[in-house]
Amino acid sequence: MCGRYQFSADEYKEIRQIVRDAQRRSEQHSELNFSAAGDICPSQVAPVLVSRGEKIVGEFQQWGLPGFRGRQQIINARAETVTEKPMFRRSIAFQRCVIPATGFYEWDTAKHKYFFQMPGQPIYLAGIYDNINGVNCFIVLTTAPNDSVAPIHDRMPLILAHEQVRPWLVDAGAALELLCSRPPLLSRTSCDGQLGFDDLA
Repeated sequence: MCGRYQFSADEYKEIRQIVRDAQRRSEQHSELNFSAAGDICPSQVAPVLVSRGEKIVGEFQQWGLPGFRGRQQIINARAETVTEKPMFRRSIAFQRCVIPATGFYEWDTAKHKYFFQMPGQPIYLAGIYDNINGVNCFIVLTTAPNDSVAPIHDRMPLILAHEQVRPWLVDAGAALELLCSRPPLLSRTSCDGQLGFDDLA
């Protein structure tokens, strides 16, 4: 799963541009309590990329959809089955988004925390969104782990290459193919002093 990711508008020019675009487009950005750097957790507001026609724009959305019957928020959906779930069908067809990040966190079964990133460049997480009571809310799609994440967790975010961002957002056919794509290898760092695979290499 993906339950927390890191975001920094200071680190990458691409992310700064997305934030500026979201701020220009938001009529209520002063009320969104968005921090330009730090960890993003469920229920927080963050900038995402969406398509408006053929144009790709940044906007602020809230992470998480309401759970069934008051249960815990829905923050992830499995890429392998998202097209089969009634609550996600419209979103995967018409309301896809991309979540920019500097990295994300996963925890192993012993609750040790690890940070995954692509040094020197941002990462782009595939997502979908829906409008809930007038607020656009996104969730992160997850997939089977690659070799970087598999020793730590059995799921990971579906990561798009920079050149896959536009097809994911504007081309429904390409998006269906990207649901099956293999995420790139990542750098892994222990956040609590535990040695990881990459630390021993």
